[in-house]
Amino acid sequence: MTVIDRIRSATADETGDQRPELAALGRGALTAAATWVVVTALVLTAVLLSGGDAPVGGSIGAGSAVWLALGGARLGLGTATIALVPLLALALLVWAARTGARRVLREVEGSPFAPELTWRERVVQPGTRVAGAWLAGYALAALAAWGASLAGPFDVRPLSLLLPVLVVPLLALALGDDEVGAGLLGLLPVALRRAVVPGLRTAGALVLAGSLLVVVMVVVHLSRVLHVHSELDAGVAGGALLAALQVLALPNLGLWGLGWLAGPGFSVSLGAETTWANSQTALLPMVPVLAAHPEPGALPWVARLSVLVPVLLGAWLARQSLARISRLSRTVDKAAVVGCAVVVAALAVALLDAVAGGSLGSERLARIGVPAPRLALALVVDLGIGAALVLAHDWWRLRR
Repeated sequence: MTVIDRIRSATADETGDQRPELAALGRGALTAAATWVVVTALVLTAVLLSGGDAPVGGSIGAGSAVWLALGGARLGLGTATIALVPLLALALLVWAARTGARRVLREVEGSPFAPELTWRERVVQPGTRVAGAWLAGYALAALAAWGASLAGPFDVRPLSLLLPVLVVPLLALALGDDEVGAGLLGLLPVALRRAVVPGLRTAGALVLAGSLLVVVMVVVHLSRVLHVHSELDAGVAGGALLAALQVLALPNLGLWGLGWLAGPGFSVSLGAETTWANSQTALLPMVPVLAAHPEPGALPWVARLSVLVPVLLGAWLARQSLARISRLSRTVDKAAVVGCAVVVAALAVALLDAVAGGSLGSERLARIGVPAPRLALALVVDLGIGAALVLAHDWWRLRR
């Protein structure tokens, strides 16, 4: 080895410890900035197409606030609170952040999520330092967006910043490592570990069932939906943007539909509540998809049979859970896994409902959707009935 080679090798060794962290810090900031640019550009375009004369700084501030809101932040506008997060948009933000985190974690050895490591060993892994630097870069960029939002019309609630600043990048880091599933599940008790996957699958199926109900209602009342859309006179670009926002909010509406299927019902505005028994209407926001709201009046008794949807999904959940246990296991062990799966599914849906928000303004629009605690309790009962029937059948079959 020549002298120059020795100098280069020594220099690389001396600085190599810092370069991965610095690169990860920059990539974390760039990951957040990339999605911020897209959202802010869409907001600027919407302002220009609407003929508004808002200053550029104010429009950028509004775009920054919207970006934070898509990540879960709550916005204030005067006395009104806007707490409605399109869940598909949030999923896209997490997916984009996951892509950035995955590229960084793939370039370093020593995953912090390896299941065989202890907590002390995880801390000293090279991947831990790189992941922490990436998280710091993303968080700093999100805080910079908060600073930019001060120039806009919206007031971002400080406590709600935890979601876009920390929760979104943490979730992206967790999903960005191939070993995260085994690593995190390995920390749970055995019964809960076996219940997580069936519970989350059932939670997704529940939201899908509610979303399909919304799609059916839109198809049935398509003429009313198109009439409201035309009355808004938003133009081609504005109409396309409005339609895209409604598609991104489909899982939110699916949670409302799930609230009706499970029993608690849902509210579109103050005085406009829909349950199994009847449908009430009041002054509704000028959102085309809300024109699919059922006509006011009593609903037929057949509507109560909608509870069979979550009950059947509870039976499906129990079958998934039992497939992860030995057929000859004790009934109490099977019941523990099935019960944990029911709770996981209900809590996952309730968490989505809480993140999705329940306010689109003030007064009549201050509380909309389904209260998360009521929805969780109803799902525990409905899913529990279906799961208990399958569990009882399994016990009876083994007794024969």
